[in-house]
Amino acid sequence: MDDYQYDCPSADIDTLAHVICDLFPEQTQFAERRDDARRTSLVIHYVAMRFGSSARRIAIDVRFDPAALARYRALPPRMHSRSYAVLRAYVEATLGSLEEMYANGQSVPREVDIEMGEDFA
Repeated sequence: MDDYQYDCPSADIDTLAHVICDLFPEQTQFAERRDDARRTSLVIHYVAMRFGSSARRIAIDVRFDPAALARYRALPPRMHSRSYAVLRAYVEATLGSLEEMYANGQSVPREVDIEMGEDFA
């Protein structure tokens, strides 16, 4: 049984959520969203245990540039591994920067945005 929650109607966004799920604790929620400008996002809601004495709910909004997402969707599945690696690198870097902020005594934000641009696909 999967200990993560996925609310991603698009198969490709669901796959992207699965690509990064191991970076997060169990019970993390992954949801596909569209904003008013029709930009697709993968929103990650998780509980961080390592930023202080109590659990902290954090939301990471991974926003995909429409042109880059269209290029990704046009690629055959065998060509997606580079996009997976770029997504993982961005998410890992973001998580690392949150940990660094906490280690430096800075306040860790409850909401973080990641812009996936041209290098995604």
